[in-house]
Amino acid sequence: MALALLMMSWGWVSCSEEDTTDTTPFALYYMTLTDIGPSMSGELAAPTYKGSAPSDFTIYKVTLQNKETLKDEIVETESFLINESTGAVTVTNSAELAVGLYKLSVACYSNGKRYEFPNAIEVNMLPPVPEGVTVEPELVTIDFSELAESEATAQVTTDGDHVSITAYAVIQEQGKEYFAISNTGEISVNHSYAGEIPPGKYTISLKLTTGAGDCIFENAVTFNITSKPLSLTYTPAEGKIEEGGTFTSVEPVLKGSLEELVYSISKVTPETDQITIDPATGVLSVADTHTLTAGSQYAIDVTATNMYGATTFPAAYTLNVVEYIEPIANFAYDAQNDIMQGTAFTASPVDEMTGDDVNYTLGDNLDGQLTIDVLTGVITAAKGNKIPMGSYTVPVTASNVKGEATTNFTFTVVENPYYFTTVRYGNNLGLDELANANQFRYTSKAEFTSAKLSPVYTDIKEGVEVEWSVKIKHQMKETTIDAATGELSFADAGWKDAQCGLVMVTATTGKGTPAETSVTVPVFFNFATAVKNVTITYTPFVFQVNPVTGGSSVAPTVQGTDLSTFVIDYRRTFNYYNFNGPASHIDGQPSVAGSFMRQLWEYYYIDLLGKATANTGQKWPLSYYDNNGVDGRNLSMPLGYVDADNNLCVKINPNKFIGDDGVPANGAMVGQMTFVTDGNEGNVSSGSQVFPLFIWFDTAF
Repeated sequence: MALALLMMSWGWVSCSEEDTTDTTPFALYYMTLTDIGPSMSGELAAPTYKGSAPSDFTIYKVTLQNKETLKDEIVETESFLINESTGAVTVTNSAELAVGLYKLSVACYSNGKRYEFPNAIEVNMLPPVPEGVTVEPELVTIDFSELAESEATAQVTTDGDHVSITAYAVIQEQGKEYFAISNTGEISVNHSYAGEIPPGKYTISLKLTTGAGDCIFENAVTFNITSKPLSLTYTPAEGKIEEGGTFTSVEPVLKGSLEELVYSISKVTPETDQITIDPATGVLSVADTHTLTAGSQYAIDVTATNMYGATTFPAAYTLNVVEYIEPIANFAYDAQNDIMQGTAFTASPVDEMTGDDVNYTLGDNLDGQLTIDVLTGVITAAKGNKIPMGSYTVPVTASNVKGEATTNFTFTVVENPYYFTTVRYGNNLGLDELANANQFRYTSKAEFTSAKLSPVYTDIKEGVEVEWSVKIKHQMKETTIDAATGELSFADAGWKDAQCGLVMVTATTGKGTPAETSVTVPVFFNFATAVKNVTITYTPFVFQVNPVTGGSSVAPTVQGTDLSTFVIDYRRTFNYYNFNGPASHIDGQPSVAGSFMRQLWEYYYIDLLGKATANTGQKWPLSYYDNNGVDGRNLSMPLGYVDADNNLCVKINPNKFIGDDGVPANGAMVGQMTFVTDGNEGNVSSGSQVFPLFIWFDTAF
C-alpha cells in the first residue's frame, strides 16, 4: 500500500550548528508526513533548502510520544531510512511500529558545516479500524468511458452504534487523488480526474476519525476501472535482426485493463509467419532458424484482447532485416571533473564505442536530475539542476541483440561561486518571513510611495557581485530597482485603490560566464482601501496552493458592514502570470487566444459543459453562485470560487489549473471580486469591485 500524505505543507525546520560556526543561514523544508497505518510504506520526498546544497543526510534520533506523559522518548527502530545524498525518507516495515507520534531528527552537511534539525519530520502511526466498520460494496466496477458521469459509490457503514465516525479521508498519493469521500462516508471517483485515471484495480485505504480517535481502515474498498485496450507502446518501436540471427523486442506498455489480457499478431506486412509474439507479455521474437533476408522491412500489427474487448494497433512495431549487427564494444564515458554546481552538462559515449541498434538506460537518475537519450546514450543535466557538490558514479547500460555492456559515468560537482537559490523581501504583515515572503500591504498612496524595500535574505556568497532588475507584471507602473542593491522604489502611478500589484525581481551573479546564475522571485502588493466604506483583507493576501491538490485560503477580515448580509463572488478581469511553467502557459485573461486562462475556460465550457465554444467574458469557471446547483452545475466543476459556505475563504478545486499540455500551473492569478451588502446574491455581479487576493500556484506548496 502506498504511503499516505494526508497533510502536506512545506514547513521551515530550525537548525543548530555542530562543531563549527557558520554565519550563512541554512534551513531545510520538509513536507509534513502524517497518518499511516500498520504495514503501510512509502517515501517522503527530498527536502528543499535555504543556503548551500546539503549532503550526507542522517537520521540521528527517533522519538515516540508517551501517551501518558506526552513526553517524547527515544526509540530504536529501523523503519525509517534516509537517502544519504538527497534526504528523502522511506518508511518501511511499519507493521512493527507501535501506535503513536514519531518525530525524526535529521542532520546534514552544507558548505562543509554540519547542521542538526530536531523533530524535522512527524509520522503519526495510527491503529487499525475498530471491528464493526465495513464498506459496502467491497468492489465497485466502472467503465473507463463512463468515469465523468459515473455515480457509482461505496458506503462506509457500522454494525451498530458502538462506533461513532465523525470524519473521513481517503489515503492516496499526492497528484493522484483519484477518489473522494463525503462527510457521510460515501466513496466515489473524483470527477476532476475523469479521463486521466488509468484503467486498473485500485484498492484504497481510509483514515477515519471516531469517538476513540483516529484510525486506519486498510484496503477498505477496491475500484475496478475497466476498459478494452486503449493504447499499446513499444519503446523503441523499431528494431533490427541479422540474417540467421535471433531477435527479441522490448515488452510493450498497455493502457487498458489487464484482466485476461492476451497479445496476438493480427498481420505482418509483407506477410510472414516467422515473427512470433508471447501472448502473455507482448514480446516479439524471431528464432535463429528464420529465412528473412537483408533489406526486408516488416510492419507488425498487434492485437491486445482482454475481458472487455479487443483492439488492433496497426504497425505497432517495425522490424528491419540487415546483413550484420555490430556487437557493443568499447562502451565508456569520459569522466567529467569540475562541473560547477547548478550548471548544465552533457556526456556522450566515447567515439571509440562501436555497436548497432543500441538502446541505453541509466542505473541511477539522481532523483530525476539526470536524463538519457535511449537511442544515443547522451546523458543530460539541465541548467539549474539541484545535484549537490560531490563525486558521483552512475551506472549506464547499453544493449542490442548481440548482448549488453555496462559502464560507469563518473563526474564531480564542485562549488559554483555564483550559485545561489533564493531571494526574499520579507513582508510587512507580521507573518513568518520564510513562509510568507515577498508580500506587502499598504493602506494609502503616501505610505506606498515612501516605501523602500530591500532584500532581507539571499544565499548569494559574500563578495559576489549581483546585478538586480525588475519587471512589472500587474499594476505597479514606474516601479524601479537599484541595480546594485536590489532596493525597490515606487511612484504614484503604481498605486491603484483596492487593487493588487505584482513585479518580478531577478538577481543575477556571474553574468556572462558559463556559471552565470539567475533567480527570479515575485513580489506582491495589496492596496487595501475601502470601497463603499467596506474594507476586505486576506492575511496573507497571497494564497499559496498546489494546483494538483487544491486547497482553501485563509478567511478574510471584512470591515464596514454586517457579515450576515455580505455577499461576494469572483466576477471578471482574471489575469494569469506564468512564473516557471512551460511557454504554452501564456500570460493574460481568458479573452487572449492561446493563453493559459483561455485553456482553462475552454476546459470548463467545452469539456465539462459540452458547449461548442467558451464564453470568455463570463465568470462561471470561478463563480460560487453560478455553480451552486444551477442547471446541474455543482461546486466540483469550477476552477475555484469564493466559498460562501466557509467564511469566504477562496477554494481552489484539485487538478483544475492544469494546461492542455497536462502541466500544472506555476504562476499567479488575480481576479476581480464584486460584493453587495444587502444580502441580495442576484445583484452581486454588478456590485462594488475589489482585487483583494493573489493566488500563487506551485506544486511545491
